[in-house]
Amino acid sequence: MEIFDSHLHLESHVDLDVSIANLIENCHLAGVAGGLIICMQNDPWEFKAVAEQIGLQGNFLFAINPDLNGSKADLIRSIKEGKMAGAVALKIHPRLQRINLLAKKVDYLVRLAEDLDLPVIICSFDDGSWSRFGLTSDQFLRLADNFPNVKFLWAHAGGHNVLDFMFMARRTSNVYLDSSFTQSYFFKGSVLEDLNYASESLPTRFMFGTDFEGRTYPESVGNLVDFYLQRNKNRELFFGKNFREFFGY
Repeated sequence: MEIFDSHLHLESHVDLDVSIANLIENCHLAGVAGGLIICMQNDPWEFKAVAEQIGLQGNFLFAINPDLNGSKADLIRSIKEGKMAGAVALKIHPRLQRINLLAKKVDYLVRLAEDLDLPVIICSFDDGSWSRFGLTSDQFLRLADNFPNVKFLWAHAGGHNVLDFMFMARRTSNVYLDSSFTQSYFFKGSVLEDLNYASESLPTRFMFGTDFEGRTYPESVGNLVDFYLQRNKNRELFFGKNFREFFGY
């Protein structure tokens, strides 16, 4: 079974070439064939430098997280440079950017994504801070409805609101979910069962992801693979095919 990881990060405390080499090695040790590396706006490298390194790695793609708090001109430049460098998606991170999905710059970013034929990844993990900047779950569905020609990936599958986000995704045809971070953050309670249930209930639009940098990656992936194979042994869609479909890979 081929595994692709929809949500990878680079270690930012080491040189870029070392960080990428560590990540690729750990993925290979974990039996992961490839995946998407998220380049964050606060990473210590330029998107272009990351793109040049990732371009040599075969099955690994990259997405960029442009700064929504800068000027519109900077946003345009960042997105177009990312696209030219080979980015396959844009990411919005409301928690870190302290912005809700009704903001004009979010609308503008998604319009640019539509023009450039780029999917949009949005962090959907509610850490308790959403109300401070006016973010609500229904905004995710509203944005997807407003842009039916844009593919959205709701990263982390809504956190502890997994079932809510799964049911919202059912009402659209342009939304996918991934399992990243949520599966590791909750080690007790009903969320893990909800995540397993949701991934089985939305089989063609749910994909595997970790949100890991790589230090304990092989062990973690092994545990997660076992977790998702407990009840359903046929998981080719979840572990690889949905990734390929979403990113056109």
